[in-house]
Amino acid sequence: MAYKFKNWAGNVTGEAERYFQPTNENEIIELVKNAVAKDKNIKLVGAAHSWSALALPTHYLINLDKYSRVLNIDKEKKQVTVQAGIRLKTLNVILYENGLSLSNLGSVSEQSIAGATATGTHGTGIKFGNISTQIIGMKLILADGSVLTISEKENAELLPAVRINLGVLGIVSELTIQCVDVFNLRDASYALPFEETLEKIPELIQSTDHLKLWWFPHAPLIGVYRYFRTNEELQPRSAFQKFMDDSFLVNIFFVFLLRLGDWFPKTVPPINKLINKIHFKKVSRIEKTWEVFNVPMPPIHFETEYAIPVEHASEALKKLKEMIEHKKLRINFVVEVRFVKADNTWLSPAYKQDACYIGAYQYGNRYWKEYMTGFEELMYSFGGRPHWPKEFTPDSKKISNSFPEFEKFKQLKNKLDPKGVFNSALTQHLFA
Repeated sequence: MAYKFKNWAGNVTGEAERYFQPTNENEIIELVKNAVAKDKNIKLVGAAHSWSALALPTHYLINLDKYSRVLNIDKEKKQVTVQAGIRLKTLNVILYENGLSLSNLGSVSEQSIAGATATGTHGTGIKFGNISTQIIGMKLILADGSVLTISEKENAELLPAVRINLGVLGIVSELTIQCVDVFNLRDASYALPFEETLEKIPELIQSTDHLKLWWFPHAPLIGVYRYFRTNEELQPRSAFQKFMDDSFLVNIFFVFLLRLGDWFPKTVPPINKLINKIHFKKVSRIEKTWEVFNVPMPPIHFETEYAIPVEHASEALKKLKEMIEHKKLRINFVVEVRFVKADNTWLSPAYKQDACYIGAYQYGNRYWKEYMTGFEELMYSFGGRPHWPKEFTPDSKKISNSFPEFEKFKQLKNKLDPKGVFNSALTQHLFA
């Protein structure tokens, strides 16, 4: 029976011929062999939280929610081995109960560990890499049904290639993650004027463990989110404050403002200024890592995000503001700015460069295509690289030129999956 596919944002839809939820590795292997024998493509999907069409199926679609156990926790080495389908929100709690933590997290924890790492999901903090950099081992089911084991002792040369794999090298079966001792986060956030923030970015990056910036276009302030790792006791928000922050303001009040701005674009600038006054307030709390790193699930919106060399952060934001004003766009959603440590992963936007990730978001179709086009042109002018799970124009030439090891990855892909069993239409185009 055909399976209707729709991602979280609703901008990617399609249909798979068949849908599977295997419970063990042998079942996954048999599915791969069956797909190859019948000349079918096979794709994996977790939370479907990607805005891009990486996981858009054509034939077989596999979900690993029933293949999601923790297989081993080595507290001495601070390492955990898990099945690929485990969700980050589940893993966070299990690690916490065992005195461990992931070193960094993104804005949500709904994703499966395999999906988050395969697409390069990242958090923020110039001393910390994206989530995939924490991978020290992997079992990968290949197109011929064999299982390739990759670790620091076995096939270690492949780790930089497979950490961010876009699901095109095979099916990730198991992952071993290098964790750290459990820690909490002290949130000491506030707001600064736009120009002052740009001047202070280099200083803020170095003096903050995890720095995030939020700017609502047309408004004068930038929210400066400063998170510090600590072993101090928790000082959480009250239940009422948590309800106001995570439920009422996001799911009721903000949605109302977004719809109002979408219906009446001229109201967007004053609405964004109002959000400055309500949302950008001085904060002092100490909470568990995911309670600070993660934000409440936002209203459905469009997203694109690019990583540029960190030294261009201030200038890029200045130019983005000028572009929005010049094109007379009415942008109703936040511009999010985060910072990630350089790594050696071939398809990482932070490959061999400390990176500033800039995300451009919009609620509703109005202005989106023009905004995205102008944003991408601007990011490429600063040497930008697209963040894989967000929307991007699939210009294979530009993308290949942006990632120094792109052709090397393509060669490995063709070697491990010569028939393109694990391709979607998007990856078929990118790696043609």
